[in-house]
Amino acid sequence: MEQDSPYQTESVIDSLQNQVEFLLAMIARPVVQRQILAFGLILFVSWLLPEGIRRWRQKRRSTNEEPAAETSSRKQRWLAALYHLLTPIMALVLLNITIALFANLSYPKGLLQNLTNLVWIWLIYRIILTLLYARFGIEGVRPYRKRILTPLFVILFIIQISATLPGSTTLVEATINLGAISFTLGSLLSALLVLYSFIVTAWVVEQVMMRSLPSRLKAEPGVIVSVATLTRYCLLALGLIIFLGMLGLDFTSLAIIAGGLSVGVGIGLQDITSNIVSGLVLLFEQSLRPGDVIEINGRISKVEKISLRATTVRTPTNEKLIVPNNNFTTNQVKSFTKSGRLIQIMVLFRVSHKSDPELVKKIAIETGLSHPLVMAYPPPRLLFQGYGDSSLDFDLRVSVNKPDTTSNIRSDLYYMLWAKFAENHIEIPFAERDLNLGEGWEKLTSNLHTR
Repeated sequence: MEQDSPYQTESVIDSLQNQVEFLLAMIARPVVQRQILAFGLILFVSWLLPEGIRRWRQKRRSTNEEPAAETSSRKQRWLAALYHLLTPIMALVLLNITIALFANLSYPKGLLQNLTNLVWIWLIYRIILTLLYARFGIEGVRPYRKRILTPLFVILFIIQISATLPGSTTLVEATINLGAISFTLGSLLSALLVLYSFIVTAWVVEQVMMRSLPSRLKAEPGVIVSVATLTRYCLLALGLIIFLGMLGLDFTSLAIIAGGLSVGVGIGLQDITSNIVSGLVLLFEQSLRPGDVIEINGRISKVEKISLRATTVRTPTNEKLIVPNNNFTTNQVKSFTKSGRLIQIMVLFRVSHKSDPELVKKIAIETGLSHPLVMAYPPPRLLFQGYGDSSLDFDLRVSVNKPDTTSNIRSDLYYMLWAKFAENHIEIPFAERDLNLGEGWEKLTSNLHTR
């Protein structure tokens, strides 16, 4: 085959054009338009009836006309799950009635019969989804629906459509030439399907390992997360190698690609490579683990996930920060949970010089112990920091085992100390300065008398 350019995809483009032209010609036929219109009306009615039932039930529920037994959470969950089956069931019933009507009228019905298989796939998908929703709830099923169930049935839809459309076999056998590599569109789709199966398998294996290994190995959560993450990446790498092999790439071609990537790494991918290496260091060294409470950019945050390129942390204001791993290996990081979760909180305050230090100490320690999150051991301590210009300076130190709540505990203690000091007539001082005019005082008073 002659190659005018490194990328020759004319055969695929020609096949696509021929397929589109054939579909447009087929849709232009009145018998096909009649069946498409009938199927569209079936879908509309199938959606309209369940929607009307749903709104009617909502209206009854708002007026409290339903019996109390139907308002139980378990029954409501089953009813909500069964509601998803109404539309495909109605579509299947109406479609069979329409096919029988077309047969009595001697109308062509081949397209409607082929569409019946698609509706059956839709109904099976909804049945499986309904059972899972009713058993595990929507939130528990959602990640598996998005990653496994929905893509699987989309693939079944595409296979069924390609098997129905005339000329699809020719399109699948169309050749794509990439330099010295040649493969068909069908082999590309098969390779993509294998790659996606490895992606899903890697994700499922990671989830299973993170749920089952902690109870069996009795290891730290960070170690389990590291092992599960590395296993997932190994499976992804294996899937990528198999994907490239199915497209006809041998190890020589892979070596060439790796050489090109090494040049790209040396030129413009230093930061990405540095973050990946830092991620491996964090995973193996366990200097940072999911669940650790750290201080980053002056804000206390909780580590949620460590991946190869970046680490996800959550702040007390429920914000998620995506931090490159290089920041944790090259900069100083303050960890509150590296050796344990017990930390001390410092509450700085000042009182006036007229206050009794022993009374202040008693009130402060009792206030610290009265907080429900403050530990009784080690007990709270009050440190006398010294004599200020207009105050006595103290530092109340209390121990807590929830580092991510330090800001809230410190705020609570300030409120409680304020109330206790006001109750015992202990003043919070304000800045005081003595003004010494020297000889200027006499001049000031003489000027006042002369006015």
